[in-house]
Amino acid sequence: MTAILRRKNVAYITDLLTGSLQPPPGQISLERYIIESSYITKYLSRVVKDKALAVYHVLFYLSYYETGNGQIVIPWARVGAYIRSEQGNIIDNTTTVKRRLGDLFKYKCITVTRQRSLANVIAVQLPSSIPACRKLIEEEESKPVQFPEDDSLDYYTDPGRRLQILHRENGRCVYCLVEIAENSFVIDHLVPMSKGGTNARHNLAASCGPCNQRKADTDAVEFLLSNYRSSLITQEEFLKQKAYLEGLLEKQI
Repeated sequence: MTAILRRKNVAYITDLLTGSLQPPPGQISLERYIIESSYITKYLSRVVKDKALAVYHVLFYLSYYETGNGQIVIPWARVGAYIRSEQGNIIDNTTTVKRRLGDLFKYKCITVTRQRSLANVIAVQLPSSIPACRKLIEEEESKPVQFPEDDSLDYYTDPGRRLQILHRENGRCVYCLVEIAENSFVIDHLVPMSKGGTNARHNLAASCGPCNQRKADTDAVEFLLSNYRSSLITQEEFLKQKAYLEGLLEKQI
C-alpha cells in the first residue's frame, strides 16, 4: 500500500524526464508539456488577466505535470493554497479563488463540474486549444521569417544562411516554383555579381539548377517573364513572383 501511494505522488512529467515512463495514449509528452508551458507566458498572458492566469498556472501544473491528462479533481481552496496575494498571504478560501475565474470561463480555458464532496472536476485546456490563444499562435506562426538588415552578412557562402534563403522561399524555386531539396537547391544572384550584385540576402533567391543555368546574367524579372512565356508558370504565379522579386530588390522583404 505504501509503495502504491508513493508511486501516485511521483509527478508524471518527472517520470518522463527520468525515462521511467513513456507517455501513454491520451497523455501529454514531455516535449508538448514544455511547448505548452511556454505558450502560457508568451500568448495566454495576453488574453487572461494576471490573477486568473495565476489560477490557470496552478491548474495546468496540477493536471498536466502531475498526471499528464488535463483532468483534476480538487476544491477551489486547495488551488488557492498555491497562490499568494500581493500582501504575501496564501489565498486559501473558496470565494477568493472563484472571483478570479471569470476570464478562465470566458475564454474557455477550463470547464468545471461539481462532485457531491464539493471538490470540482476540472478539465484544463491546453493553451494551444484555447481559441483566443490559438489565434495568437497562428498569427505569430504566419509571420514571415525576419532577417537581419545588415548588408555585410554573406548569405551566399554561409551554409546556415543559405538554408534560411531556401526556407524563405518555402522550399520552391523562385522562378518556376518547382520543389527543391536542401541537398540540390542553388542560390541565385538576382543582380549578378558581374553587374554589381552582392551576397546580401535581398539579392539572393533559392533556385533549381536548370533555372539557375538558363538565367545566367539575365535580369531576374526578365527571366521570370521568359518562364511565363514558356508556360512554366501561370499568369497568376508570374505576377505573384514578380512582386516578390521586386520586393527583395527594393529590400522590402
